[in-house]
Amino acid sequence: MHRITVISAGPGGRGYITAIALQKAGQCDVIIGTEQQVATAGHTPGQTVYRESSIEGIMRLIARHKGRRVGVLVTGDAGIYSLAQKIIERFGKEAVEEIIPGVSSIQVAFARVREPWLNVRVFSFHGRPLEGLEDILSCDRVAVLCDRENNAKAVLFALTGPGLFDEARSVYVCRDLTMEEERVLEVRSLEDIEGIETGRREIVLLIKKPGSGDKRL
Repeated sequence: MHRITVISAGPGGRGYITAIALQKAGQCDVIIGTEQQVATAGHTPGQTVYRESSIEGIMRLIARHKGRRVGVLVTGDAGIYSLAQKIIERFGKEAVEEIIPGVSSIQVAFARVREPWLNVRVFSFHGRPLEGLEDILSCDRVAVLCDRENNAKAVLFALTGPGLFDEARSVYVCRDLTMEEERVLEVRSLEDIEGIETGRREIVLLIKKPGSGDKRL
């Protein structure tokens, strides 16, 4: 029987991983996560620690340690586009003893721009084509999760076609949230998009301004 605990490690900064997540990680026999996640959660003497980022690599390590308490670290919160669902699909829900929630990068992004994230639609382009762009622009509040290829610059350029600047909305690029290199950029024009330097961990926020139903003149 597998004994898996999925542990939300937060967006990356040590101050944003919860005390319960640190406690649960310390109780595991085996810890699996990326270099950054392991550095954030730490580990204790006697634990077997694997620094692994590929999904299949993580799945193989879980399978290898059947019967031991395995803690799998995931970025942000386990309930939002995380590895938790893939683990359940592969090993079954009964194999997951516990899921520890955490702070998501989406929560942090909206906090940084001092906006609520109630009723936010979340789109992810991690390993996915840039499709459904009209759906993004039809929403009042959107968070777009980017990857290296579909980075913030590429996403915003793609959104200009269907009318990114046709309505009054605030547009932000949030990069490396909770890390020392954190930056939050407001985008107001095509020239601003052209000036964006691509980063590793990026989220794009689109927030329609009140009364923005009418097209700009």
